Amino acid sequence: MKTKGFALLVLLFLLTAYTAGAEELWYPQMPEEMPVISIETMDGSNHFADAYMRDHKLQGLIHYVDALITVEGTDVQAEKAQVKARGNYTLEYPQKSIRIKFENKQSMLGLNEGQAYKSWVLLAEWKDLSRLHSPIGLFLAKNIVGTDSYYCTDYCFVHLYLNGDYRGVYLLVEQQEVNPGRVEITEPEAESKEKHIGYFMEYDAYFAEEAALPQGDPVFEVYHSGMEGEQYGYTVKSDMTDAAQLRFLRSYMTRVYRICYSAIRENKFYVFNADYTALVPVENMTAQEAIGQAIDLRSLVDMYILHEIVCNPDAGWSSFYLSVDFGESGNKKLTFQAPWDFDSCFGIRSGYESNQGRYALYAANPWFQLIAGQPWFTDMVKERWAELKAMELPEKTLELIGAYGNAYNDDFDRNFERWPQRIREGNHELIEELNQYTNHRQAADYLYRWLDARFEYLDQKWQ
Repeated sequence: MKTKGFALLVLLFLLTAYTAGAEELWYPQMPEEMPVISIETMDGSNHFADAYMRDHKLQGLIHYVDALITVEGTDVQAEKAQVKARGNYTLEYPQKSIRIKFENKQSMLGLNEGQAYKSWVLLAEWKDLSRLHSPIGLFLAKNIVGTDSYYCTDYCFVHLYLNGDYRGVYLLVEQQEVNPGRVEITEPEAESKEKHIGYFMEYDAYFAEEAALPQGDPVFEVYHSGMEGEQYGYTVKSDMTDAAQLRFLRSYMTRVYRICYSAIRENKFYVFNADYTALVPVENMTAQEAIGQAIDLRSLVDMYILHEIVCNPDAGWSSFYLSVDFGESGNKKLTFQAPWDFDSCFGIRSGYESNQGRYALYAANPWFQLIAGQPWFTDMVKERWAELKAMELPEKTLELIGAYGNAYNDDFDRNFERWPQRIREGNHELIEELNQYTNHRQAADYLYRWLDARFEYLDQKWQ
């Protein structure tokens, strides 16, 4: 077992390498001692984190409960908040993720440059025996998506206690939301019916269920012409106060896809009119130019590279976020940002284990499927990949897997002492090899080997 002192030396070496060898590389906080968060509910019960399953969510039965939250060694001491179990399918797992909503904005462990927010999330990551899928996925995201100034959550490992009961290791992350320093788009004034605002949305297989919830988010559908595989709708995650705003957004998204489809499949080119309510045919334009005036192509390139690296089965299912900002300072283009949900990535899901092939290109994601195979888009991918290689992203990502293990081996062991059934019972979604593992080190080694081979394969394709 590595000691904490040795782990710290490893971290100092890596941070020196980051600074000296790749000045533009972002890296996460990794305190020598894993921070501790304590939640004390007003009724003294852990029922909110133990009792609810997905059916309860569909019945609208999961509600916030009042609590006091303390983050040891920080200014967050017995702060008033509300907490609830969060997620969709992950609600079926014994160790559940938790949504936090403070009464007053709080800075949490210096994340996102210490900015204070009311909403935070504790991810349980039950499926992932290595405990490293989200940290490594988000490290890649911060350095692919984030270094181009698109939003990506910051994160930090923590120990969690609920009413004095140890609940294991969680990943503290930011809520995916519209807010300064998070997804920055124009928010509507109270009761405003103005349609030219900012919109933040998720491509979401659960959109119909969301619409049926008593206080569910607004949803809409778009028919994606020519798409192979099942199509889903969009769930709006930003505030809107009028039904006309939802109709405008749906029409806009339909027309954006029409611009892309017409340019690629029909060699016909369109641009938006001045108020984004109709398409105008144009001549003497390339497909790249037509699509580029409607979509922030750099953001799509970044998101495609990220999802291609990690082979995310959820890329065409849910947790795939998009935004558009029609406000005065907005770019008025469909933008892809806020990457999320990496627990099924990196070849652990049965049927998705191969580290060869271009997975995201053929995933049931309407935007990847239509655009990512175009030669001009591939050229953009290759150019961006060259930039990421110059930052030494592949090498540093693999080093980070080892650094996390050296720093937090004892902490991860403690998590599985609290939840031994995760190792004893395995997980029916995973490949057989992973269900034979008896500790997180074996799963972390699998992650390292799989990702190393994945980088090598993609480097050959993107040279």
